[in-house]
Amino acid sequence: MLNQLLRIVLVATLVVAAILGHFAREAWGFPAGVLVLFVSIAVLQTSVALAALALSAGDFLTQAPLTRRIAASAMEVFAFWRIFIQLMPFENFWMGKAQTLPYAPDNIPVVLIPGYCCNRAMWFDLARDLGASGRLVAAVNLAPPFADIDRLARQLEQHVARVREQTGAEQVLLVGHSMGGLVARAYLAQCGGAGVVGLITLATPHHGSRRAKLAFGRNARQMQWNSEWLGALNTKAPPVPVHAFWAGRDEFVSPAHSACLSGAAETGLPLSGHYSLLWRHEARSVILRASAPPAVARPMN
Repeated sequence: MLNQLLRIVLVATLVVAAILGHFAREAWGFPAGVLVLFVSIAVLQTSVALAALALSAGDFLTQAPLTRRIAASAMEVFAFWRIFIQLMPFENFWMGKAQTLPYAPDNIPVVLIPGYCCNRAMWFDLARDLGASGRLVAAVNLAPPFADIDRLARQLEQHVARVREQTGAEQVLLVGHSMGGLVARAYLAQCGGAGVVGLITLATPHHGSRRAKLAFGRNARQMQWNSEWLGALNTKAPPVPVHAFWAGRDEFVSPAHSACLSGAAETGLPLSGHYSLLWRHEARSVILRASAPPAVARPMN
């Protein structure tokens, strides 16, 4: 359902851009029509990211020289465009159908958990890099997109059980982006840490986000700043080691330090945004280290 909605949005932006380009051509000629067409596509497809970045700009103005801030903002807009326009609407094209993982009991499979209104295609770049490094990777889907996080945690339990059964692995590593980290924590609170070597959260609103009130669904209400649901979850210390990454340029987790978690190892990336964080080598290095075979494994932090 989610990728169908994303395709509809993509087609709608193209139709609107085509209409605007047509009127510009009628008014000012063919070159103007082409220019308006492409500018409209660019603006419409990146408007959400641009608006969100503008909202968070005040917290970012003193963190780096202007040129680095501009580069960081451009990278975040591109990451948003790639994930929501290029990858997720065409999930099966990029990720293929879910395949059985090979039996490899000595490995630690990496289970990648998407965030709010995202599917497994958001992990395409990171999953490719981890696979090239010899890791077994299972990027999962959670549905429906606006469901209660505890319900999604029960789905994650089934995914983890399937991965362990297919690979014969005793433990998996959980990696969650944004809401995906909360789904992982809810799963650990429900089921304990047996079979899980650790959890890595990327831009996860552990204490909520003030901007969640603008989103739809039960899960959005649970992710509101200092919500009752989060308060209950935060009384339960995770039963496995956690490494929390936060992004100083996070336009969706507000305030950014909500992505920190008491007792967890922490890495702050001041020039990263909510989605460009997925491409940072610091995050990839921690995931690779934490998922290394037991004979050479090192602590996540």
